Amino acid sequence: MRPHHADQLLSYALRLPEAAQADALQLLDASREVVNAILTALWPALDVFAEAHPGPAWKRVDALLPSPAPHGSRQWRCEAEVAGRILRAQAARKHVFALVLPLLTADFLRPATQTHKAGKHRSAIAQAVSGLKAGLDEDPASFVELQNVVEQCCNYFLREDRFPRSYEDLQPLPLLQVGLLTYAGDDGGVKGQAHRFHVDLTAGMAQFRFRCPDAQGAWAWRETEMALPPLLRARLAQGEAQAPTLREVHDADGGRYAVLDIPVAVESAPLIAWEQVERVLGVDWGVHTLLTTTALDADGNQVGRPFFLDTGGFDGRQARTRRQIDQLKRRSERLEAELLTLPEASTKAAWMATRLLHLRRELARCWQKYARRNRALAHLASNVLLVLAQVQRCLQLAVESLTTLKTMGRGKSTRSRWRHYRNNTQLRGEIWRLLRYKCRLAGLRFHTVAPRDTSHTCPRCGHSAQTYRTPDQRDEADPWGRWLYCANCGYSADRDYAASVNIARLGVAYLVTQQTSSPGKVLSLSHLKPASYTRAGSALRLPPTGPRPARHLRGTICYYPGWLGSAFLQSSQLKSVFPRLCPVHLSA
Repeated sequence: MRPHHADQLLSYALRLPEAAQADALQLLDASREVVNAILTALWPALDVFAEAHPGPAWKRVDALLPSPAPHGSRQWRCEAEVAGRILRAQAARKHVFALVLPLLTADFLRPATQTHKAGKHRSAIAQAVSGLKAGLDEDPASFVELQNVVEQCCNYFLREDRFPRSYEDLQPLPLLQVGLLTYAGDDGGVKGQAHRFHVDLTAGMAQFRFRCPDAQGAWAWRETEMALPPLLRARLAQGEAQAPTLREVHDADGGRYAVLDIPVAVESAPLIAWEQVERVLGVDWGVHTLLTTTALDADGNQVGRPFFLDTGGFDGRQARTRRQIDQLKRRSERLEAELLTLPEASTKAAWMATRLLHLRRELARCWQKYARRNRALAHLASNVLLVLAQVQRCLQLAVESLTTLKTMGRGKSTRSRWRHYRNNTQLRGEIWRLLRYKCRLAGLRFHTVAPRDTSHTCPRCGHSAQTYRTPDQRDEADPWGRWLYCANCGYSADRDYAASVNIARLGVAYLVTQQTSSPGKVLSLSHLKPASYTRAGSALRLPPTGPRPARHLRGTICYYPGWLGSAFLQSSQLKSVFPRLCPVHLSA
């Protein structure tokens, strides 16, 4: 059963019991061979999948190709569904390649110098893609998709010393490297001919039956039971389970296991009517902090104090892990280059091959640790934003768009290189994705705002402002400085805080256009009403005496006068331990 358009689809992964792992992996190996055979046969006919064809993807594949292996009609549909989805995605990307092909030029590349290798000219790429996107209002391709394809073409040029002439030159055949099988082409969890999936919420168990081959290739039914986690039980009680997906996972030690992804369609909360929205929470992706938020009401008055989510300690651990990854990469590359020069029968070659295997496993473990940390922080940051919206009674979130938020340049120091990598990493995209679907579950309005110099515009007068390293040293402007000063009106504040105010102002302007039935009107920051800090009761408790006010010690906690403050959030402890470690109370 397909989910309703008002439902939100959530997916949960369950690892199959050890008794069913061998059978599930044999099934994934057999289905991967069929999927790769379909991709190889239909890759020359990729343009057929670009045509509009509503309905399941397996129907288009079944009309073009018979089953290359006698696994059963429903098993064939499931395998064809996997291949059809891949071909549809590649056909859409081929359409994007046709759009950017006339733009490809040598100006997108930086020549090699004595100190740096040849690379991509990102600012020229962004400018060209922006001009192309401006003339494609009716095209579904996004800025990020266009930019990614252009950068892929530039990487092809750096390897082959020429741009690709066709999409087939650019993109190799996308064969599956790990097993993946969706049961969306079957007849459901009760009447399915390839699988049966039944949930017993009272007992908290799930029964999974699936057809799989044995060592001799004979197909038969296998059955296993899995315990449901409490969160998944709660979701299944609220919503409805959809067709599961069986996939293969490789661990860092070279082993592999099978997991079952269970999608659950849960009902989303109805969106708040525009007439009921009175406050907007502006969210800025900070330069020196991960997130900065400020709440404004519909009249442009600031409500409450700003909130800074500082991840300094987390960034330090991630930076050390990243440096270890870079070191392992360099050592692996040196070993690979030296191993090619040795005869295969030599003792040193065997030792180096074993050493290279250990380095690759250690590298995989570092990447897994890096990804787990980013995922945990993304969930924590999105939850913090939802708590702030609830505390400050904000029914709309205005979040800075990630479309053009990309740091250019290589960075001249260790700190700047890490800052560039952190700004361009997938962490922000993960937070944006999680926040978007969580807002939909909560019924909150989610609106993206284009940056448009929000970090270099005065929120009081709307004029362009410079940023500096410190508030008391304004001899030389620094584009990455953390303090903003407006020479026109004398406004002085943290740049991330000023950017969050400007984003909230744009969100308020969008709110007003929706409430006045005039959508589509785009306003610039210079034409917006200035934000007031003191009119809504957000004045400083104690005005700071200088740029670095004296601190007061009370036990082991330091207090600063003014609204400066911080909170340490820890989510890995048990609920019974966490309140004693971090007795933090949020109030409006």
